[in-house]
Formats: sequence, C-alpha cells, structure tokens
Amino acid sequence: MSGQTVDRPGAEGVYTGVLLILLATLCIVLMNTCAKASSVAHNPVEMVFYRGVVALGLLVPYMLATRPLSVFRTRRIGAHLYRAAVGNVGVGLVFWAYSLLPMANATALLFSAPLFVTALSPLLLKERVDGGRWMAVAVGFGGILLIARPSVNLLADPASMVGVGAALCIALVDMALRNLGRTENPLTTVFYFILGGVVLSAPYTLIYGTLPDGGILPWIAGIGIFTAIQQLAKTAAFRFAEASFLAPYTYTAIVWAALAGWLLWREVLTVPVLAGTGVVVASNLFILRRTGFHPGKSA
Repeated sequence: MSGQTVDRPGAEGVYTGVLLILLATLCIVLMNTCAKASSVAHNPVEMVFYRGVVALGLLVPYMLATRPLSVFRTRRIGAHLYRAAVGNVGVGLVFWAYSLLPMANATALLFSAPLFVTALSPLLLKERVDGGRWMAVAVGFGGILLIARPSVNLLADPASMVGVGAALCIALVDMALRNLGRTENPLTTVFYFILGGVVLSAPYTLIYGTLPDGGILPWIAGIGIFTAIQQLAKTAAFRFAEASFLAPYTYTAIVWAALAGWLLWREVLTVPVLAGTGVVVASNLFILRRTGFHPGKSA
C-alpha cells in the first residue's frame, strides 16, 4: 500500500492523512489489546480466524458499496497468496507476542520491522543501502537488545524472540507490498490478505478450536472490528500523504500500548524498554531521512 499515490496534496490533505494514520495506529493497538485479552481462552490461530471472519463481514459490504466489482479481481494471485501466507503468520506471531509480553514491550519489538526492511532490501529488492543506514540498523538492533534483554534463559523463555519474529514477517510483508502496490488497489490487497488468513486458519479452528464464550466474545469481536477500521483508515491515509511522511506518526503506538497495559494489566513501562524504544525509533527516523524523507515534501 505504500506505493499508493497521493490524490490530494496540500496542507489540508496532509493533515487529514495524519489524523487517519493516528486513528489507524490507535486501532492497531486496540486490536492487539483485544488479542491479549482473548489469549486466556484462544490461541493465535483461532484469533486469526475469528479476526478475519469479523473483518470480512465489515470490509466486504464496504467494498461492494463504494467500489465496482472489479475491486475483487486480480491477475496476481500468486503475489497475494505469498503476502497472505507471510502476513498471517506474522499476525499470529504478533498475537502470540502480546499474550507473552507486556503491551509496551511487544509494541516496541515490532518497531524493528523497518530495520529488517533496510537490512534485507539489498538481498530481496536489489536496493543499495549506504553505510549510514547500515550503522542505523546496527544501532537499532542494539535498541532491540535493550528491550529483549537476552539472557542464558532465552531458549527456555523465548517470548521476545516471538516479537522479533513477528517484526521480521511484517518486514517481509512491507517488501511484498512495495511490489503489489504498483498494480493493485489497496482494498484488493487487504481483501485477499484477510481472506487468506481465514482460509489458512479455518482447518485448525474448525477441528480443534472452541467458540468464544460470552465473556471473551466482545474481545474477539474487537479484534475483527479494529482490524477493519485500521485497514480502511490506513488505506485512506495514503491517499492524502506519502507513506514516508506518515511513518513517524505510527510511533505513537508505544503511548497507547503503555496506557492500555497499565489500565488493564497494571503493566509498568520500564527504563530499559523506554530507552530501547527511543533507540529503535531514532534509528528508523534516521533511515527515513537517508532515503529522502522530508516532512514538508508531501505538502
């Protein structure tokens, strides 16, 4: 979706884009909050299934009401299948990470995704990465070590590695979207991504899963509802401003995650996590600058 062009340049359009990306970021945190609350009764595979069912129930009517039927057509089903497979594995790992870690810790670890994009782009996208960006990647992963605080017990308690694995999947999806965004409508990509998650998770869920009970049902529904809202908000945001301009605003997720963690689970944001988050965010912003990002450019 980052390949989407800007339809409405100018200050008003950029401000709209910023508000939409802030809404999308908040909804992502709320989605993950619902997943963490649901994890007491359902595993990540079940949550991917129920998330997709609810989200499709909202997205498909919206697409039918606002787009021609051609929005469901694609000639790049292989690319969509790859994105759906990697992306939904990533979603499962995200939900797993939030079930194992405090909200702020899991959110901070996911910030490493852009570092993986930079590190892997020479291999997978044949893009050149200069020395400054390699230095930023190294510093950024140093920040990840502050957050994860690896020890000799890492293999016995690999919770942080689940978060890093989720970030790697997010990075692979971001690189796939660079390619898909050149030809595909963002809503087409979203539709096949969520549909793929339902199809992939359905066999396990229908055979081994359980139906959500009354206490968990609102949380399960919330996963799907906030998924749909954040996908629509993010898609709309990229119509008003460039993805590189909007990227820094996604770091507000750490604020919402820390607040949700404290309110619901009395989790406290620790100094190492705060310091590591600052290092990772600073590294990502440096990489954005080196790739030609300037705040006023989109206006």
